[in-house]
Amino acid sequence: MTHPFRTALVALALAACAWLPGTASAQGVLMGSADLDGDNIAETVYNNGSYITVRNTSGSSYNYQISTGSWALLYGNFTSVKDLDGTPGAEIPINIGGALKVINHNSRSSYNYQMGGSWAASPGGITDLNGIAGNEIAIVASDSLRIVDHRARSTSSTPMSGTYAIAVYGIKDLDGQPGAEIPIANGSALRIYNYRTRSMSSTPISSGSWAICNDPGIPNCVSDMNGTAGAELVLILPNYISVYSYVTGSMNNYIINAQYAILSDGVRDFNGTAGNEIAVARNDGHINIIYPRTGSVQLINGTGTFGTWWSLLNYANLDGVAGDEIRVRNNGTARNYRIYPRSGSVVAE
Repeated sequence: MTHPFRTALVALALAACAWLPGTASAQGVLMGSADLDGDNIAETVYNNGSYITVRNTSGSSYNYQISTGSWALLYGNFTSVKDLDGTPGAEIPINIGGALKVINHNSRSSYNYQMGGSWAASPGGITDLNGIAGNEIAIVASDSLRIVDHRARSTSSTPMSGTYAIAVYGIKDLDGQPGAEIPIANGSALRIYNYRTRSMSSTPISSGSWAICNDPGIPNCVSDMNGTAGAELVLILPNYISVYSYVTGSMNNYIINAQYAILSDGVRDFNGTAGNEIAVARNDGHINIIYPRTGSVQLINGTGTFGTWWSLLNYANLDGVAGDEIRVRNNGTARNYRIYPRSGSVVAE
């Protein structure tokens, strides 16, 4: 897998250190609002250059010294302001260059975690990783994966060699146990980091090009596909798709034998049984549906119906039986068709 990791990491770090846009006021530049002290009332947060001002609805305010240099909220926006310690009220995480600063407004305090070098919070990486109240922060550095556990006031570091990339939308519960796991593409290996157990698994992958399905247009790429607790991962490889189960350690391959693309939002329930299926468009115009629960691949032949040049319209439950159907348009005839995966039939509208 060839990702320009170091270039992307530097770009992430630089973006994280840009001044934040916002609405100017007498208090400073408005950054956002959230309940920061656990009273169920949102405070407003302002950028005042070298310090942050938190203002209560009563009109009182409190200033936090940040840095005389460039700094920014993680991700560069207010979505990173979350509960990090399991106590009432959200915390404010800030990239101040060589360190991550966390502001605890409920205790009027702040804490610095030294980073050094280039680093950035992984998108989607502020989440519960150990099943204990409070979100952890997954940090991508050039030589290691770091986890900031603000509840414990600790930082752990797991060395990473070569190029690696965290599946941005893939940090989810993979084993059915409390806390999410972190899937990582690392050269010719799929690695899964489990912060709850402090363990890293490694599974060899084809030496050719491959990727963890990581498209926001396919939100269920990491989801339950076999009906048992814990999500599975979809891996994209030339001419076939692999589905990996962290629970069993198994990697099941589904041959497509054609250039292909997973349909937009195409990982979903098509047959009404537990676990999602995967709908795949082939370059010959046909459609495959992969059933990881049974290990089978279905071919939907478009000859004489939706043809080889078609567009996805939407998904809908058209027959009242659990499981979605697929609506497509034949671009040549401008006619719409309904695909019923359960029976494999195609019906013109």
